[in-house]
Amino acid sequence: MIERRVAHILVVLAVGVGAAGFFTGLSQERKRSSREAQPYPVTSAPAPGYRDLRDMRRGPNAHLYETAFDALEAKLPGLTDEVPPQTEAQRAAVLEDRATRRAYDGAPPTIPHAVVASGAFECLGCHARGLVVAGKRAPRMSHERHDNCTQCHAPSSGPPGPPREPLAGNTFVGRASPTVGERAWPGAPPTIPHSTRMRSDCGSCHGVGGSLGVRSTHPWRQSCTQCHAPSAELDGRP
Repeated sequence: MIERRVAHILVVLAVGVGAAGFFTGLSQERKRSSREAQPYPVTSAPAPGYRDLRDMRRGPNAHLYETAFDALEAKLPGLTDEVPPQTEAQRAAVLEDRATRRAYDGAPPTIPHAVVASGAFECLGCHARGLVVAGKRAPRMSHERHDNCTQCHAPSSGPPGPPREPLAGNTFVGRASPTVGERAWPGAPPTIPHSTRMRSDCGSCHGVGGSLGVRSTHPWRQSCTQCHAPSAELDGRP
């Protein structure tokens, strides 16, 4: 009898505890978990124009060669570096080498290497700032930018195929390259011995990348015509 009563008491206690837990759970409010979407700003990149696309480098390799060109430019002398003494023989050698790439003095220089005529990017890569590539000097452009370089600068190798005979004879002889400019008195700044048309950037030949013989001893002075006057005869306009 005692064992049966104990069993009944345990059953009643178990049922009571279960009922208490059940109703306690019903009385509690359930909290629903919710996630709010993070607001992302809706932006769009401005569409570049055709003019910008022509000068813009795109794709994964857009900035691949930027540091490479900086390394080539670093081979040039510094703006305030001391310039070695220059001789008349060096000047004559520079003028002779210059004449080999021009039909006459003042003519556009020919291109001494192969050309891929796909735009001005290939030319501007070296000639926009002036670099030293494989031990050879690529001078900076002496004029403002023009995008059709081969309109004036022809490859020195000529067109592909065997050379053709000229249609007519030509006895034209151009003017020889000038040597030095005149001075008003000893020690005065020399005048510019050539025309300044398409030669507005004096640093192209006379800057830090210039050949010894014609390199300026003061390339940090940027206003060249403040001291070096153009020639009234060579720069005359009709």
